[in-house]
Amino acid sequence: MNQEDAIIEIFKKANECIPVFQAMADSERLFILLKLFYAGPRGKNVAEISDKTRLSRPAISHHLKVLKAAKIIDSRKEGTQIYYTLNSTEKLSLVEDLLKKLYERLEVIDANFEEMNGEVVARIISRAQALLK
Repeated sequence: MNQEDAIIEIFKKANECIPVFQAMADSERLFILLKLFYAGPRGKNVAEISDKTRLSRPAISHHLKVLKAAKIIDSRKEGTQIYYTLNSTEKLSLVEDLLKKLYERLEVIDANFEEMNGEVVARIISRAQALLK
């Protein structure tokens, strides 16, 4: 794989990770994830998550909706209660793969730096923009 294709591959991986990064970019959501991490496979409902926090149940529900949309958590219904659990394996593996690709590319650049001319950079940017359409 040439350098241009490798950079485009990293761009694709980073683009897939955007929803995860956005969902985790809030300290309250990180706090919720921490609570769910320690909840284990049973999970927690909104009342249990909101216990000992300054957030209201509607605010917790909003944050859970964002985390669920990013596919970081799952939910299941038991009677009238909805329990939330972590489902981060798939999404965390995306982030892990992105980091591996970045490290691999940095090692290549460090070992054998090859400055790219403006035409190559413009082509890479054009290819990346086409991927977003």
